[in-house]
Amino acid sequence: MPIPTLQRTARFAAAIVIAAALPLAAAPVAPFSATYEVRRNGDVLGEATLQLAATGNEWQVTTQTRGTRGLAAAAGARVNESSRFRYLDGAPETIEYRYVQRTSFNSRERGAVVDAGSGRIALRNRDNRHDVPYVRGVVDRQLVTVALMQAVAAGRSGVQTLQVADRHEVEAQTWVIGGVEDVPMGARAERGLRVERRRDPSEGRHTVLWLDQDQGHLPLRIEQREDDGERIEMRLLRRG
Repeated sequence: MPIPTLQRTARFAAAIVIAAALPLAAAPVAPFSATYEVRRNGDVLGEATLQLAATGNEWQVTTQTRGTRGLAAAAGARVNESSRFRYLDGAPETIEYRYVQRTSFNSRERGAVVDAGSGRIALRNRDNRHDVPYVRGVVDRQLVTVALMQAVAAGRSGVQTLQVADRHEVEAQTWVIGGVEDVPMGARAERGLRVERRRDPSEGRHTVLWLDQDQGHLPLRIEQREDDGERIEMRLLRRG
């Protein structure tokens, strides 16, 4: 697996970042652990483990992605993401985010620190640093999964406006919580709630995930199509 592919996988694997625009009434998403099969254009490339845990008054979600086949496996490629967050008005808000990718020949890091008290957000991408104004309810790119699960648990549907901390800015994103449909999972199919990012057609990207309504809204499958036609998927292998 080419290293850029692993970067794309980790970027969305865990990846798709969300902050709900309106207060949510549901209780916080329950702690969980789930392992996913990672595929590129239909071929299995590796695994990703997603975990959510409570630590006192704060929460933490982590994703560990590793290549198990091809060049990524040979290079020992791994991506670790960690988001420390709190609940604000019933929705997740990032406190600190860290992304680390390592191979046998290089590494890269990025992160974010949200300081609501001072009204600033510190963003870092490699050696580049940006200090931007605080936005209430902001989330990092990894916290998307929990924020979507929380929104669905609160009964939200339709168009959602999201505030996302990226490499050098906070941008508004639009997501659409749709209806329940069959989700192909290889040899089987399950019922899942479709959630899709709404983008400008000129971007050439397409991101969609399906949440399991019977298992705490855990993601069943995540799919992203790149502008060059590449398709990255994550399919749930096991819970716990």
